[in-house]
Amino acid sequence: MGKGRGMSTRLRAPLFILLALSLCGCAVLDYLPRDTRGRPEDEVRRNRASSSARTAARPSAPSSASTDRPYEDRTPAVPAEQDAEIPGVGEVREGDAAFSARSGTEAMTLALRLNPASQSLPSYAALAEPLRSSLAYLARQKAAGPALVQPGGSLSWGQLFETAEELYALLPQLDANPGLLAEHFVWYELAPSPLLTGYYSPELQASLTRQPGFETPLYAKPPDLRQASAEEQGQGKPKAYRVSEGAILPYYDRQAIDQGALAGQGLEIAWVKSPLDAFWLQTEGAGTLQLPDGNQRTVQFAASNGYEFQGLGQLLTATGALPKESLQRESIRAWCESNPDRAREIMAQNRSFIFFELRQGLSAGAMEKPLTALVSLATDPSLLPLGSVAALDVPLPGQNGGIPVSLRGLVLAQDTGSAIRGHRLDLYLGGGDTAERLASGLRTGAGLHLLVSKNALRAKYTRGQ
Repeated sequence: MGKGRGMSTRLRAPLFILLALSLCGCAVLDYLPRDTRGRPEDEVRRNRASSSARTAARPSAPSSASTDRPYEDRTPAVPAEQDAEIPGVGEVREGDAAFSARSGTEAMTLALRLNPASQSLPSYAALAEPLRSSLAYLARQKAAGPALVQPGGSLSWGQLFETAEELYALLPQLDANPGLLAEHFVWYELAPSPLLTGYYSPELQASLTRQPGFETPLYAKPPDLRQASAEEQGQGKPKAYRVSEGAILPYYDRQAIDQGALAGQGLEIAWVKSPLDAFWLQTEGAGTLQLPDGNQRTVQFAASNGYEFQGLGQLLTATGALPKESLQRESIRAWCESNPDRAREIMAQNRSFIFFELRQGLSAGAMEKPLTALVSLATDPSLLPLGSVAALDVPLPGQNGGIPVSLRGLVLAQDTGSAIRGHRLDLYLGGGDTAERLASGLRTGAGLHLLVSKNALRAKYTRGQ
């Protein structure tokens, strides 16, 4: 599961001003830099028509991402040639999130700074598999429906689909010519800079049956757990509730569940070694269980009990159990093992509780597709819709306490999280110890640009004339 920061800066042309300008007629196309070396329009249309078949028929392949590969930072030189400018310069207000278009020259500079190796990818072609997941999701949405709505206009699901599809077609050319990303897409900067954290898939020792050493249960979604609709919440119903003798009650909180509120219902789907393992698994929302016979199973988020989540580090510092400088995972585990009763009391202050389902295969995100390390992003869909393509620039903690390294690459909005709200992003880091260490040290401001196909933007105006 997922986990800004205010700043004042200059604002280029606001995102979606193009949509408002569509009322002015054909001249709006002049506000979009034209493709200079792109594919002909008829080829673009042919590829759009065949997208569903290609997405379905394309064979799956293992992800190329690996957090074990060293991060690199190679920034190509910026060429001298200039692209057409997108007009519109003003001042951005502090506070509210807003997208603004970068000029063609700025987009080219940013595109040439990207480097797949900084995401442990061998090439841009390694984005093909995660992009297929995004395309499959976007193809299921109503093309004309609004995916992102802001003052002045919106982007449709169809435009996000065309953006992902065009990027998919360009992947084989990007290693030799990354400038195509500036030629084919408008780059919209998100301001203020969002807060970026990281999450991972824990790998835990577990058993599918209770036995010595494995006595902390993971629960399936209870049959009496009901989720209130937005309308019901407006009428005063709890976000998650149960009905007892005709009365609507908030669902059991963590303490009640730990004390046996769900016992005897056969809801236990697996058993882990400690309450801390279960708590951290609930924090991440999914993970891999290493079973005694050597096999593996995946547990995936199924539901929550509706309470606001509180992190363990926050609780430990608030109660004085550990100082802020001692919140490394190793220190937290050592303290909990030395103070098991007190640790359980503190964890119970996080009333939120997550229920799981047991699956085969890799951990999946909100699209019901496997996530890709250093590529998949958990977002608030009202800020960055599922299926969006973006460019991320963020410093990552160095391995083994080394100096920070820069990740500059294309990322895909493919997941959500109950703690990911507003001006915040959560980057999926993979599984295992390396990802866990990276996640524990990642909390920083990030540069983010939403990429939108110029062809998709033009098509909207052309169809309306």
